[in-house]
Order: sequence, then C-alpha cells, then structure tokens
Amino acid sequence: MRRWFKLLYVLFLIPLALGLSACTNVGEKTVDHDSESSKGQSQIPKVSLELEQNKFPYESWKMESTHQKLTKGKLVVDGKPVVGAVIQVSNKRKATTDTKGEFSILVDTNMIKRELIHVSSLDEATVDGKALSEKLKKDLLALEQELMVYFPIEIDKVEENKEDTRLVDVFARAVLKENEEFPRFGVEKFPIKGTIKDANGNPVVGATVNIRRDGVEGFSMSDPSNKNGEYAMYYIPEDDENHYLNVYVPSENITYTLPDGKAFLFPDDFGIKLDIVLPEEGTIIKDEPPTLVATDAKGALYKGVLIGLNTPDNVNYSITVPQRDGSFVVTIPKNTWENDPNFYEINYQGYSEHEINLGDTLTSHFLISGTQGQVP
Repeated sequence: MRRWFKLLYVLFLIPLALGLSACTNVGEKTVDHDSESSKGQSQIPKVSLELEQNKFPYESWKMESTHQKLTKGKLVVDGKPVVGAVIQVSNKRKATTDTKGEFSILVDTNMIKRELIHVSSLDEATVDGKALSEKLKKDLLALEQELMVYFPIEIDKVEENKEDTRLVDVFARAVLKENEEFPRFGVEKFPIKGTIKDANGNPVVGATVNIRRDGVEGFSMSDPSNKNGEYAMYYIPEDDENHYLNVYVPSENITYTLPDGKAFLFPDDFGIKLDIVLPEEGTIIKDEPPTLVATDAKGALYKGVLIGLNTPDNVNYSITVPQRDGSFVVTIPKNTWENDPNFYEINYQGYSEHEINLGDTLTSHFLISGTQGQVP
C-alpha cells in the first residue's frame, strides 16, 4: 500500500512541476515581432498606408489656387493608428501622422507627375502609446503609395495606315477640363556656343563667357571652355534685347569686356555661334571680325508635355506633338496596338537641331532622349 501511495505521490508531483514551469515562461514573455513565437501567420501584423485619392486629372494654374488639391491618408497597424510617423512625398514635402494616424498632403495638379508617398521616419512613432519593434519599423518603412497627376486619354478613331497596311493610325486626345488648353510644347532656350582663342589663335582653356541683360540683374554663364577652347550655354528668348558680354579667364584672373557703351544684340528666334579672340594687350575685345564673329546656330532646347506609349523595346512608332486642344495621332504596328499598350505622359526637356512645332511627328526614340518625369 505504501508503495502505491508513493508512486501516486511522485506521479502527482511531476505534472504539478511541469504546470508551474509553464506558468513561469508565460509571465516572463514579452511581445516582440522578432521573437520565434510571433512568426506564426496569425501573429504577423497587418500594416497599411492608405490614401483617400492618389490619381488627379491635370488642371491649369488658377489665381484662386483651385488647382491645388488636398488629399488625406492614414497609417495603421492591425487597424490601430500609427502616431508620430513622418510621411514624405518623394524627396520633397513631409507630413506627420496625428493621433488618428492621419496626415494631409497638398497636391499641385498644374504639372503632370508621378511621385511616391512613403514612410520616411518612425523615430517618434507609437502604437497604443508604445514604441515600435525594429521588425515592425522595417515593415512600415517599406510601405509606399503612388501619387499621379495625369491627362486621361480618349481614343477618337483607329484607321489602317494608307501607306503601310501593317500599321494603324490612332487618333486620340488628352481629356481637358472646360476652357482649358493642353500645355504648350516649344522652345525653352536657344544656344550660345563658339570658341575662345588668344591673339595667336591658340584655344583658351577654362574660360567662361558671361552675359547680362540690359537693365536687369539676370545673367547667364557658360561652362568652362574645353581643350579646344569651345564653350556652350543657353539663354531664354525674349524680344531682341541688348546683353553685356564678358569673358573671364581664371588662370589669369582677368575679365575681358566689350568697349564701353557696347552691348551684344541677341535675337529672339534662333541661337548664336559666337567666336571670340582675346586681345594680346589690354582687356577690351574688339567688337568686329575677326575678333568677334557671330553666325546662326542650329537647334534649341525644347520643353513641354509629350505623350507616348509603353511598348516593347523593339517596337518603333511615331506620335505627333499634341495640339493645344489635346489632339494627337499615333502610328503604330497593328499587332502592337491590338495588345492594348498604355499611354504615358512626360515632362520633356531636350535639345533638337531641328525645329519642332505643334502637330509635328516625333519618333518613339525622340521621347526617351529628354528628361522624363513619366506618368503612365
């Protein structure tokens, strides 16, 4: 009997000890997203960065600022607000989430754009008044939302190309608001380029050409001349206007100028090739050939909104510069068009030696040659 009693006593002590041991582990456990026990699917927090609206049709600038739109967002973890998080638009504006996890961003719809809204800092952020684990911070910092300002595109008609039956002509237009026009595409700046030489005909290296408008403080300066004495710069076309011109040579710490009272008249509709020969003595540049020779320079720097199509790299197409009513024409292989490619818009800036006007036809290669802020 004693034997059975002793055995039962031992068996009772074993589960009791195990039970006490289990209770001790739970009491010491802390909730950490990095711990092994939280790796189960049910323990993974659901994080989200939400926006009320992330796509905005383009609107032209208004004096009353109605082209600026306010959009709101929210940052949450398992439905709970993240307070004190810093939200950033690309590398620009910032906002901080409030006690509801909400934030506001002002969107300028006067320029097409594609920007990313993301969480940039969680140093002061909390959920339920508690600091965030490193794992949770990592998940939140990976969140992003796309913000777009764009022109909706409508197709008017599609016709077989008259010269090549393998192609189609797509007549389309950017949808505009009432009484608005499509942004103008055209010349932003004209080039001023040429050479700088000394009195013996040797190229002057490292010199800069500087121009200043008559009666204003604005000025332009070229890049330093290269080993061939070549320099280049751009100027904004205005009505024919006098400019004061000088050449600065850093190696000599000397500035060369035109004669007193003399200015250079730059045209407002084409660029200039200006070759300069510095004097052997003194600092005055003779304003006549052969020391100052001006001829026409081809090309210009163009800027504006252009429309393109997302197609495979090996597909070539052409597209016209949109008219002010937003209309344009795409000529594209028929089989590519049947695959329903997406339109995109870019803020183009690039140099062209050939004149470009509204309605002119551009190649798809031309679109990728300039600065792109692509909006799909």
